[in-house]
Amino acid sequence: MADLVPPVNPVRPQDSPDASPVSGFDKWRRRRQSVATQQPTGPWMGPPVVADIATLPPVQPQVVAQYPRSRHTGEPRRPWMLLIAMAACWLSVPVTVGAFAWWWWQSANLVNFHSSTRLLAWTHPDPVSVWAIIWVIVVTLIALLMVVAAGVAAYNSWAGHLWIRVGGLVCLTVTALSFLLSWWFSLAMIPLAIGVGLLWLPGVKAFMTAMRDFQSPQPIRFPTTGIVYGPQPLIGRREEFSPL
Repeated sequence: MADLVPPVNPVRPQDSPDASPVSGFDKWRRRRQSVATQQPTGPWMGPPVVADIATLPPVQPQVVAQYPRSRHTGEPRRPWMLLIAMAACWLSVPVTVGAFAWWWWQSANLVNFHSSTRLLAWTHPDPVSVWAIIWVIVVTLIALLMVVAAGVAAYNSWAGHLWIRVGGLVCLTVTALSFLLSWWFSLAMIPLAIGVGLLWLPGVKAFMTAMRDFQSPQPIRFPTTGIVYGPQPLIGRREEFSPL
């Protein structure tokens, strides 16, 4: 009886009249997915490909004497005395600008032209001559040097450069040229002298020393073990670049 029963052929999805035909793109995508899930084997492929990309741990800056660091930037924490010194140096800039504006207003009047600065009083040039123009340019350059000197002292004190302790004295010497102009210009030396003096405090020196060690480049150490010679594994999967 078993020989008389006809065999039953199972109906496959692609044989059903309602099934949609599989396009060539779907076949290519299925084959690509099946190949991508396979792990490459063979001694020429190197170590197995890891899904996650290995990253280095965050760099921990080394600061001498365990100087406190800022939790926002990782740099050595700036003391209050340094902030006051920087603000005092910056204060010298508007004082110089204000003195220059007052001198410019006074020198515009021919009656007060020679008495506006000591330099013009000593040289006493003709207000409508070329020498008057030259001395006006000299006064302007002196005022510009005073502004630049104060800015250099303020910026480098914030940056923590150790050389600015001596450089601040040089900047203070540059602002001493204000004695060639007037007492209004000499007022700019007072906040700058206070700022430069605060740079010599022990706490400020400790910060600048820590900042120097923080910014100094670390020596490069080349690896001596675990070096793999020959073809290196690709970043990703090699099968994605192979023909299907």
